[in-house]
Order: sequence, then structure tokens, then C-alpha cells
Amino acid sequence: MFEIIDKFILFACCMTLYLLQGDISYAIIPVIMAILLCSLLVYFDNDRIKLIGYLLFIVLCVFNPAYIILVPLINYDIFNTKYQYSSLLVLVLFIVNLRSYSAMIISFTFLFLILSFLLKIKTNKIMLLKLEYNNLRDATAEISLIQEEKNRSLLENQDYEINLATLSERNRISKEIHDNIGHLLSRALLQIGALLTITKEDTTKTGLSSLKESLSLGMDQIRSSIHNMYDESIDLYATIDNIVKEFTFCKINYDYDITSNPNIKLKYCFIAITKESLSNIIKHSHATKVSILLREHPAMYQLIIEDNGVMDPRKRKTIMQALENGEPVDGMGLQNISDRVKGFHGYFHISLEKGFKIFITIPKN
Repeated sequence: MFEIIDKFILFACCMTLYLLQGDISYAIIPVIMAILLCSLLVYFDNDRIKLIGYLLFIVLCVFNPAYIILVPLINYDIFNTKYQYSSLLVLVLFIVNLRSYSAMIISFTFLFLILSFLLKIKTNKIMLLKLEYNNLRDATAEISLIQEEKNRSLLENQDYEINLATLSERNRISKEIHDNIGHLLSRALLQIGALLTITKEDTTKTGLSSLKESLSLGMDQIRSSIHNMYDESIDLYATIDNIVKEFTFCKINYDYDITSNPNIKLKYCFIAITKESLSNIIKHSHATKVSILLREHPAMYQLIIEDNGVMDPRKRKTIMQALENGEPVDGMGLQNISDRVKGFHGYFHISLEKGFKIFITIPKN
């Protein structure tokens, strides 16, 4: 846009001087040629083509000295290229056709050449500043996005650490209750049982029996609370992550994308399926890469475990026949996995293309 404005200014200046020459024949021809040549140089934007176009116009000026008035317009595209010193050829034109030019034409032509040079420098600086501004704006936006991502990651890690610390504290409290209060209540129940055995008074037996029932009820409630606290303290991500870290058979990739807290039975199901699948990979596969994906959807949970191993041909044939006939898949613990999934009214699918893949979906309801 800035170059077009500069060329319009130069064109207006050159045309003003050009039209003041009253004895010019076919005045429109050099104007059309100059405009056409400027348009071509802008379109191709190639230094070599710009040089060729400039030299062509210089040759025309040799045969028709009046064309030199439009040279500043053509010179604009030569400046700031590796051929910029070729613009000095205009001096040769003045020397060759010196008698054809008046002092006014020489003066204003040199003035317009200087103006063309200054406009080119100004435009280049503006374009450079604009480029730096765009780069700075993009870099700032990129840094802002990176910072937002880091903040989001920190918040997620903070929430996860808080949740993990909460679960660990629940686990610790449940163990302390079990080891301390549970043992005290158990000892009290044993002592009451001993007193009921040796006492002979009915009134005392009645009171001790009532006390024993109350302690037994309290013991059951504490035991139930401990189990609930322990179940809630199980972190599905951390548990499977520990299983993955202990798996050294081959490279493994673990991707966890569950935001809610599944019920304890489903947690145990996913943990057991993961253990069974990794055990099968060690026993029956020659895999070099394993992938575990746990993902949550609005209406279901999804577990995908796949590897790139090669299965024994006979075992593969047996499994494929069972899948084609809709029969239960025996061996490799697959039937146990299938039964676990059916217990949650889920979907269990096996794929033998490019390795071994287990695909499981379990509805939230």
C-alpha cells in the first residue's frame, strides 16, 4: 500500500514535468509504457526482472530523450535491491543526450530521482517497523498463551495434589482408627464376653449384654466407615500410574482423561483389567509399544489398551474364530475381563489388526 502511494506521488510529479514539454510527439506512449512496466515489476517482484525492465526503459530513453522524465518512477523499484547501483546509468543518459535537455528538465529529473530514493527508504523503514511490530505482537500473543497454559497446568496440578493429599489423609485416618480404636473396642468386647461368662447375677448379665450389643454396633459402624474412607481414598489415576511405572517389559504410554470420581467397584474393575492386560502382553506378546487410554465421555467411561505385538498364530486363529462365531473368548484372562465388563452392562471388543487391542466402554448409569 505504501509503495503504491509513493509511486502515485512520483507519477504525479513526473507527469507534471512531462506535460510542460509542449513539443512532445505521441505523449501518451511513454506514459503507458511506464505504467505497464511499473505494474509488471510490482507483480513479479524479482530483482533480476526489475533490472531487465529498468535497462529496457534506459534503452528507450537513449532513442527518445524525452522519456527520461519518467525514469524516477522506474528507478523506485531498483532502489534497495542488489542492482541498485545500476540507477547511476541515468547519468549516462544525460551525457549522451545532453543537448536534448534543458536546465529545468535536468534539475527536476535529479530532484525527482532524489525524491524517489527518499520515498523508497521511508517505505522500507515503515515496512520494517510494521514487520517488527507484527513479530512482537505474535511473540507477545504466543507468550501469553504459553503463560495461560502454564497457569492452567499449575492449577490442575494443584487441584490434583490437594485431592491426592486428601485421599492420603483419609487413608491414614482409616488405618489409625482401625489400629487403635478398633483394637480397643475388640478388647473391650472380649472383656465383656469374659465377664458374662463368670458373672452369676441376672441384673449384671443383662447390663453387660446390652453394653456388648452397643459396642458391637459401634464396632460395625466404625468398620463400615473405615471401609468407606479407604475405598474413597483410592486414586484411580495414581494406582494405574504405579502399575505403568512397574511395567518394564516395553515402552508404555498412559493417557488419563477422567475428571469425575468413578465408584469404587468401577475403579477396581479398571485396575484389574489393566493388570490382566499388561500380564497378557508380557506372557503372549512380543510388543515393543503399549498404549493405555482412560477417557470420560458425557454418558460413559472408555478404556482402550493396545499393543503392537505379534501373537502366536494358533492362539490368534482361536480368538478370531470365537469372535466370528460370537462365542466366549477363552484363555489369556479375556473371559474374566469380559465378565467384569458385563457386570457393569458395558461393551467389550477385541481387535487383532496391527497388534492386539482391547476396547471397553462402560455406561455411567
